[in-house]
This record gives sequence, C-alpha cells and structure tokens, in this order.
Amino acid sequence: MYEVLFYCGDGTIPAYYLIDGIEGETIEDALRDKLASITWLVREMFHLEKDFPERKIYDALFVVKEDGLTSIRYAT
Repeated sequence: MYEVLFYCGDGTIPAYYLIDGIEGETIEDALRDKLASITWLVREMFHLEKDFPERKIYDALFVVKEDGLTSIRYAT
C-alpha cells in the first residue's frame, strides 16, 4: 500500500495533501490502475477545470515510500 500526495504551493502555506491510497506489487503497477481516478480526485478537491493541464497535476503528485517521497514522473 502506498499513499499519493498532491503538492499545492499556491496557498498561504504550501502543503502536501493526501489524495488516495494505491495498492500494487510496485508503485508503477499501482499507479497504472489508479492514475486516472487520482487525477479526477485532484480536480474535484482543488476545483481544477478540465482546461487545467494534466501535466501540471502529474508534476505535483508524489508517492510516499519508506525512504521518502518520489514524484510520479519517476515512478511511471
């Protein structure tokens, strides 16, 4: 089980927000199955319109690992 965080640096206090938990043998497997729903959750939680680029959402998504955070860009 891994946790996916969204980094929002636009607020008065930049923070990481817990989006969802994902399961898989590897992070790559877990993301393959859930990335679309995670993106949808981020759009809903932060009121991001459809014209907001998915690339920017992906750039702000991180997975919690035993030794720290990793960007989903490096995990997919």
